Amino acid sequence: MANRIKYNYHVDGKLPLNAKLITRISRYGNPFKVEEHGREKCLQLFKDYLDDKVKHGFDLTPLKGKDLACICAMDVKCHGDIILSKLKELGIN
Repeated sequence: MANRIKYNYHVDGKLPLNAKLITRISRYGNPFKVEEHGREKCLQLFKDYLDDKVKHGFDLTPLKGKDLACICAMDVKCHGDIILSKLKELGIN
């Protein structure tokens, strides 16, 4: 089952083998910025965005069983948590 992990290339080096990058530069990144919208609004916008993308055929199966690597601190809610929920909802976890 997938988990979210904190990852910073400059500190942690190479991405772990069982992980997929979900930072803004990846195809799974959150295009909405916390600095512009605030954390809760940013996450809601991402949830709606992801729901729409999946509805229109965006494939999340490459994330099956992978850890989701993001720069967010583990003690704050992250778009990775929304992706994990979507994977579970779709039975892809």
